[in-house]
Amino acid sequence: MASFSIEIPDDQVDRVITAMCANYHYPAQISNPDYDPTLEMEEDYDPATNPEAIDNPETQDAFANRMVREYLQNNTAAYEIQLAKRQAMSSIIAPPAISDPN
Repeated sequence: MASFSIEIPDDQVDRVITAMCANYHYPAQISNPDYDPTLEMEEDYDPATNPEAIDNPETQDAFANRMVREYLQNNTAAYEIQLAKRQAMSSIIAPPAISDPN
């Protein structure tokens, strides 16, 4: 399998990751998949043990890497769709001849 890589100077990595996270809306917290709203009805309920949101387990570095991969995938698909549309349009020589018999 081919590998696609880029180089970013060490002193610029944080800048790039921060920009990617801001531009692609990295959520610092996500909904807790284990949150149980029924526990809130209990008298001794402690929101610390049943938080609605948790820290995002996906690191900012992993998020930025995923966004770059998705960008490449989406752009490839968009190009290929556009190309297929152009090819389909070029295969239509001329519209059919349809006339009004009256």
